[in-house]
Amino acid sequence: MPVEPLAWRDRPSLIEVAFPAQKVSIEAQCERKANAGQTLTALGSYWKGRKPLVLVRACVLGALLPASGDTEQDLEVFEKLMAMDDDAFAHRLKKLDAADVEAWGGPLRDQLLDADGRWRVSGAERRRLQAEVLARMPYDRRLEKRSRRPEELPAAAYAGIWEAVNAHLGTAAGSHAELVEQMGILRFGHRPRLGDAFAGGGSIPFEAARLGCDVYASDLNPIACMLTWGALHIVGGDEATRARIAAAQQRVVERVDAEVTRLGIEHDEHGNRAKAYLYCVETRCPETGWLVPLAASWVISRNRRTVARLVPVPAERRFAIEIAGDASDAELERAARGTVRDGHMVYALDGVERRVPIRTLRGDRREGGATVNDLRRWEKTDIVPRPDDVFQERLYCIQWLRRESEEIFFRSVTEADLARERRIEEIVRANLAGWQAQGLVPDMAIEPGDETARLLRERGWTHWHHLFTPRSLLCNAMYGEACRAEGDNDEVAGALAFDICTLADRSGRLCRWHVGSARLTPGGGLPGDSVEQVFYNQALNVLWNYGAKSFHHMRESVLANEVKSFPLLSGNVRSIVTAPASDWQTDSDLHVTDPPYADAVIEYRKI
Repeated sequence: MPVEPLAWRDRPSLIEVAFPAQKVSIEAQCERKANAGQTLTALGSYWKGRKPLVLVRACVLGALLPASGDTEQDLEVFEKLMAMDDDAFAHRLKKLDAADVEAWGGPLRDQLLDADGRWRVSGAERRRLQAEVLARMPYDRRLEKRSRRPEELPAAAYAGIWEAVNAHLGTAAGSHAELVEQMGILRFGHRPRLGDAFAGGGSIPFEAARLGCDVYASDLNPIACMLTWGALHIVGGDEATRARIAAAQQRVVERVDAEVTRLGIEHDEHGNRAKAYLYCVETRCPETGWLVPLAASWVISRNRRTVARLVPVPAERRFAIEIAGDASDAELERAARGTVRDGHMVYALDGVERRVPIRTLRGDRREGGATVNDLRRWEKTDIVPRPDDVFQERLYCIQWLRRESEEIFFRSVTEADLARERRIEEIVRANLAGWQAQGLVPDMAIEPGDETARLLRERGWTHWHHLFTPRSLLCNAMYGEACRAEGDNDEVAGALAFDICTLADRSGRLCRWHVGSARLTPGGGLPGDSVEQVFYNQALNVLWNYGAKSFHHMRESVLANEVKSFPLLSGNVRSIVTAPASDWQTDSDLHVTDPPYADAVIEYRKI
């Protein structure tokens, strides 16, 4: 029966009476499995606590919809609004193959397929029949790459629901935003105000704003506030805003690229341009006095059968590192074992395998109940190890793009390459203090903590800029300067700040060198070898060998960082502050939040 609007204020919310938890759970799991295809992930995949947007939408609508006393009808309307009813799958259908029709089609099978399993019909009629087959399948099977997520549907997909929704609720809405505003006025006297005091990556305020609520968000973590701002102003930005951001990104990239080219730090004497730089740690063996390069693996590319070979140089008591592209299967297997195994430095000299515990190299010992060692604590002015440090740093391979063809190849490091590295070090030393004063390079000491303590314990790093090579510091500082030259437009400045984070996440000493598989991808190509981001898990992983992208390669990460577009209503409130939850000031009608102790909390307050 229709709900009497005047009674809304006194009725319990639907979520207090009934909630299709199983369907919502399946939808949320489907969204999670989209990984990089999730709407907000492109803003910063390193934030691990985002709530699925479909779950947020369900919570907000469930809190706003009244329970009429007819639970079956209430849930039917709720599922229409969530695009979880059977009719919605006519719009959600993405792909259905003949095997699905065979398994679930029943009497529809003969309308769709001939005796040989080929499609009988095409176009709109095939899609209509396929949607009927999809609706016959168990709910979880419908979503396995066969259906679009609700958030991906255009407004037109909901055009057929409003007559039934309005008839049940006594409203006159033609969109979710109109419905939410009308419900808010009937229930609270104004558009609903939703608060989230633990905003995190911004899922809750973003989806609530997309539904049409005024949103108020806060978080103690400034990175969380930055991500929430990006969700609301970049993903939620209008077409004109997105165009301004894209134009500014292009100008910044071109400006920095021109400066990198002028400095000559990414081109060789033949005009080839670097794509990635591979570094390793090097240390002197206390038993032999030899300087030994350390790496978890010396395989550089399985696709190109490329490895790094350690060649003894007795006169210098060190190893040359040769890059060879003709490795046999046996050599690939040997190279994969590296010179760091099970916490030991392992290398062969004169046919004898030598093993030295890493803890011995560091001089680990217990003093006063704590583990200490002999590693020198880096100072604020340090950008590379000093000559007498236990662990040195060595550039051992460069991935190049050939000038004429853009063909990728790997090459051993030459004296000209090392000269370019020294030139970069000179530039960074001369400018480091100034960059830090301007905020272009971090100047903060690393805070103590479970993860941060290992940076000091395993490398002696004491300041955040120690996590970046001189090359990375230079490129990132130049990018920051170019961003500032774009002016003070809030949307543009905010979006460019995300680009700086993207560069930092792919250019530090904590970036893995990922060796692609030799197996073909589904598209028929070979997966590439590449520098991977720092935040692939929730640890600061200190590496023995690591990669850094050239700016030429990083510019692709910036310009190709395609963020989805879901323009939000321009007249709604979107407030974000960096503050602890105890300082919350806003008088919100709904609080939908997920405090950082893993409990999901939904609080509905009547006024």
